[in-house]
Amino acid sequence: MQRRLLTLLCFTIAAFSSLAAAADTPQRDLAGSHDNPIVSRFAGSVIIGYKAIDFDSLTLPLGPFNNGAYGKTDSVQGQITRIAYVAPAGKSVHEIATNFEQALEHSGFQKRFACEGSSANPGCGDASSMSQSLLSEALIHSLSPNTQDENTMVDTLWSNGGSVFVESARLDRAGGPVDVALFISGNEGKPAGIYLQVCQSKAMSAGEVTVDAKAMAQGLAQQGHIALYGIHFDTDSAVLSADSKSTLQQMAALMKAQPALKVYIVGHTDNTGALEHNLALSAQRAESVVKALQGLGVTPTRMAAKGLASFAPVASNATDDGKAKNRRVELVEQ
Repeated sequence: MQRRLLTLLCFTIAAFSSLAAAADTPQRDLAGSHDNPIVSRFAGSVIIGYKAIDFDSLTLPLGPFNNGAYGKTDSVQGQITRIAYVAPAGKSVHEIATNFEQALEHSGFQKRFACEGSSANPGCGDASSMSQSLLSEALIHSLSPNTQDENTMVDTLWSNGGSVFVESARLDRAGGPVDVALFISGNEGKPAGIYLQVCQSKAMSAGEVTVDAKAMAQGLAQQGHIALYGIHFDTDSAVLSADSKSTLQQMAALMKAQPALKVYIVGHTDNTGALEHNLALSAQRAESVVKALQGLGVTPTRMAAKGLASFAPVASNATDDGKAKNRRVELVEQ
């Protein structure tokens, strides 16, 4: 009898909690949030978590989730938007997933991976562990600064025996690919949760970190050369940008601190355009640096300019990020 009363009490508490959660479900989008302009929301959904960042990485699931990880993944970089939604009450995971699949396909996205399952039907692998892992990631990314929204996120995105849907898709376009990672979770008696991540490919801004004279000296001593991403030029030009001044001053300080030091100033480009043109351009850029350092009091006979175009890449030229890393000036000890 006592056990039956305890069971009934637990059931009553669970039922009350579900009703309270439904009553507390936000009716308006989180302040400052909005849909991604490329992939919109499922009709009637409300944003409960949001974050947009200019440059970050996104892991795309390409296989079922087992033993604490996806069987296969891909990593992309670019402008990332992460949005957590709570779906309208009564909408199943399958209905929401089908709408997203159709919308992505009609917009030209190519499906890379998709699965639908549950604990009873593990088409996606370990659905409960996957949803917990993804939920932890969402909270780590601080999608919602609101405690109530975090509670709703936990309540809707964690699949505790319910259904889940996972999809990765890509849209190839002239300005670079757009990648989507979609996760939908549903539990009986509760609104479904949707976690949408969109990555718009873009190159990382180079030259955001300047290198001082001490770091340059250490790089030369340890490796014999150091890349200086604080040296900038106008597009397809050998004219130094004004924001190169700080790095040039540090280069001059290094040369003055070590009077016996002689260096090569080496210009590098990515592989865009004709090789002959890039050889000339990289040499002209190196000469511009030599002249700038001469203007800062460095004896010209201690420097020699050289252009290598795309002959010595430090990253793949197949991506915008790689090209940005390859466009550089290096200081090389003679």
